Amino acid sequence: MPYNPRILALDLASRTGWAVGYPADEKPRSGSVRFAREGASMGAVFAGCRQWLNDRLATENDIKLVVFEAPMTPQHMAGRTRAEIIRVLIGLCAVVEELTYARGYDVREARVSDVRAHFIGSNRHKRKEAKSLTMDACYRLGWTPNDDNAADALALWHYQASILDPSVAVQTSPLFRRRV
Repeated sequence: MPYNPRILALDLASRTGWAVGYPADEKPRSGSVRFAREGASMGAVFAGCRQWLNDRLATENDIKLVVFEAPMTPQHMAGRTRAEIIRVLIGLCAVVEELTYARGYDVREARVSDVRAHFIGSNRHKRKEAKSLTMDACYRLGWTPNDDNAADALALWHYQASILDPSVAVQTSPLFRRRV
């Protein structure tokens, strides 16, 4: 019997995108959330993340797999971010991984380069262009993300769903892109 868990995908950031659904679902649900007010302390952001995730997992108790986007290494972000932001991104991953692992969830991470290559066909785009292409790919699939954070989470969800059910991968294949 194939492994067909309900997937929660998280694009962790100051505004976190999320997507949830089964790989066989035609349309996963998605959205975005801010864990604390802008300018809040790291502790407030981490506590907000823990509370939101706790509530989400309690409300949607059939989620079995949680996947999050791995933060880029500081070398890849040099000059484009501050140390504080890197600490928040790594801290959010730690909060998610610790909470879900402790409860027995299947927890995975994916590199943004792999997700982009899968979902938009390349990882050679600048950040702004990649965000726009991701939104376009979501619309082609009939999904309506409320912002680029939700779109990134949908791309991550699709990437993970494609690993579990390779027939899903056809939806973003260049051969079928125009028909979908």
